[in-house]
Amino acid sequence: MPLKYKHSILLVDDEESITKALSRVFRKEGYGIFTASSGQQGLDVMKAAEKPFSLIISDQRMPGMSGGQFLEKVKVILPNAIRILLTGYSDMNAIIDAVNKGEIHRYLTKPWNDDDLLIQVRQSLEQYELIIENRRLLVLTGRQNKKLRELSNHLEEKVKERTAEIAKQNEMLNNLNKELETSFNNSIKTFGSLIEIHHPSLAGHGMRVSIFSREISQRIGLPEDEIVPIEIAALLHDIGKLGFPQKLVEYREDLWSPQEKELFRKHPMLGQETVQFINKLDHVSILIRCHHEQYDGNGYPDHLSEEEIPLGSRVISVADIYDKIVNLKADTDISIKKTIMEMKITQGHLTEEEVLNQAASLYLKHNSFTRYDPEIVKAFLDLLKITEGLYKEEKQISIEEMKPGMVLSRPLYSSRGRFLLPHNTILTENYIIKLKTLHENDPINSMIAIVK
Repeated sequence: MPLKYKHSILLVDDEESITKALSRVFRKEGYGIFTASSGQQGLDVMKAAEKPFSLIISDQRMPGMSGGQFLEKVKVILPNAIRILLTGYSDMNAIIDAVNKGEIHRYLTKPWNDDDLLIQVRQSLEQYELIIENRRLLVLTGRQNKKLRELSNHLEEKVKERTAEIAKQNEMLNNLNKELETSFNNSIKTFGSLIEIHHPSLAGHGMRVSIFSREISQRIGLPEDEIVPIEIAALLHDIGKLGFPQKLVEYREDLWSPQEKELFRKHPMLGQETVQFINKLDHVSILIRCHHEQYDGNGYPDHLSEEEIPLGSRVISVADIYDKIVNLKADTDISIKKTIMEMKITQGHLTEEEVLNQAASLYLKHNSFTRYDPEIVKAFLDLLKITEGLYKEEKQISIEEMKPGMVLSRPLYSSRGRFLLPHNTILTENYIIKLKTLHENDPINSMIAIVK
């Protein structure tokens, strides 16, 4: 690529023979050549020059001021100039110092090869021209932008009314975008509440499994960007049961017909189909599909085993069975009677809640390596030992007691069964006003459950 500009080169060396030799090499290339015998003299030459130097070559070892020190000063005066250090000895410390402080672009050793030197200098000048051209374009762009701003200011006077209208529309769009962003999680929770609307016996199950799954995921050290899909999948893991008869959500497999058992085993796939085409939920749908796979490969629908099962699905399966036993009191293989026998106590020694917690823990222990990932089970059981409860405690308030910032711990319904808000919704002033307006026509007679 031919050079576009006439370039000046400054050669600094305390040995006159070196500067003369370099001058002979470069002069035939048409460069303007200037020389100096010391760093200070080089600075003086730079100040007296009519135009800035494109490239400066300095010897390292010079009396009074080393080449590295000289190039450090050059960097301040001519920051765009290409700086090359010439050294006749292997002093890496000096070279490193020059690179760090003077930000040299290259270093050359004595003696040099004329052809190699010419090539390196030409390449350096090509780089310099790119820098200068970039600055020229930035200046040109700045001027053009200034003209555009002036034109814009002129046009603003003529279209003031239209601009105000656009500004108002933009403000509305910005507010809408913010509302969409902040309501994404609430929309997911509303979606998750659909199963509770159709099957009230599952109320709170998805929320608790979601909370358990987050706690487990944090316990095993997953980053937040991996925890969020697991949390959402846990909340929606039973969405495939929408439309199922109540009999199939009561976990009494002994009462199911073969056809009912087959239908039940399809709910992970139905759940995947329900959410997989929703933006941002494609990975969530995979976790839902696999939450009934078993560690030994005897699960469904794909008979995956061990590491073949997505980690999030292994987490959800542990949280799911724990909540089924403790809160849904599902009829699983392990019963309260078996727990009492294994613990060698009488039922009077423990509350029902304590027995159910023990039953769930024993069930998980007995089914490690078969149904559940043993590492996930261990992490969850360790978590139970150090926490008094994994899901938030709640208290009941009336509609008059609602205040902004309160968080619903359960879905909110009107007295006619109309679904109003999902659990974990943060009450805002706007929500409270709308709820009180709805209350006048469709009363919210029950107490409202909020996080304590």
